Amino acid sequence: MADDAPGRDAALLALDWGSTTFRAWLLDGTGAVLDAVRTTDGALKISERSDSALVRAAAFEETFARLCRPWLDEHPGIPVLCAGMAGSNHGWAEAGYLDVPADLGSLAAHLTVVPAGDSVVHIVPGLRATGADPDVIRGEEVQLAGALATAADRPETVVLPGTHSKWVRLDGTRVTGFTTAMTGELYGLLMRDSILARLATGAAGPGTSAAFVRGLETEEARGDERGLPALLFTARPLVLAGRLDAAEVADYVSGLLIGAEVRHALRAAAASVTAAGVTSAGVGTAPDVGTPAGVVALCGPPETAHRYRVALERGGASVRMVGEDVAARGLWRVALDAGLATRAPTSAPTPPPTAKEQLT
Repeated sequence: MADDAPGRDAALLALDWGSTTFRAWLLDGTGAVLDAVRTTDGALKISERSDSALVRAAAFEETFARLCRPWLDEHPGIPVLCAGMAGSNHGWAEAGYLDVPADLGSLAAHLTVVPAGDSVVHIVPGLRATGADPDVIRGEEVQLAGALATAADRPETVVLPGTHSKWVRLDGTRVTGFTTAMTGELYGLLMRDSILARLATGAAGPGTSAAFVRGLETEEARGDERGLPALLFTARPLVLAGRLDAAEVADYVSGLLIGAEVRHALRAAAASVTAAGVTSAGVGTAPDVGTPAGVVALCGPPETAHRYRVALERGGASVRMVGEDVAARGLWRVALDAGLATRAPTSAPTPPPTAKEQLT
């Protein structure tokens, strides 16, 4: 808890309830964090022990009350705003989706209200892409709102690495599309259940090792020719030939996977820029296919984000790092838009405008 927290009034209880992790923040009237909780009580863990929607909802309510009871007792009636997999069809209550293109300022108008004892929890909807390649986002939408609220510039692409990495395309505060890559989950499966797991003597190390960069370089040079499945198997014969140490396998595989994700995503982004140029200006006037125009904002745990930054910059992208507290900032912005919280008067510099304020 912050040193001066007792002298500051709590204004919002913000929850980011993901598949494997529960995170909660107690925020003051400026959106600053007074206190925080992080546990492994993710939505999957709770739903696995529930055999019906009613039992599942009760389990979520009990977990919420147990983890947040000190705050709820100290601040009765405090507004509660929740994002993430608690709003999925195997969560606390299904919160639905907004179809893209969608403005982040519209999230506040579509909250799902769930009674929770003496409290009321408001759950943020996810985002959904329809059409030939359907896709979904749940939880990352508030990270996007937080990233934009703190932005000094306007990123056109936001990358959210994780178990299921998200590549989000933006036009101001408007989400125009996104793509999901199962890179983190594939890495976990390979390092646990595949033949490569028998070779590796440890997990990927901190930072970006020479083996990680070797994976990036190998995928860049031979990914189109051989394909990712064939390149992944190269870890085994390289170890058998004494050209890759067993302790380097995890980093090498991480480089192959992240390299493939980033290279193809940048190629797709560049192609969309080119297509837009052709449409607006005519054939022959569009920019060459290279890297996406504008800034790429990168938000994730420091070690993972650093790996993605190396891959992105190798691909020619201009990267802006976004802090890990972006989910709390985004929940605060949605709460302001929804009228659940009111910004406290302060002599400090005025915080960035809400998504709605940015449009007026």
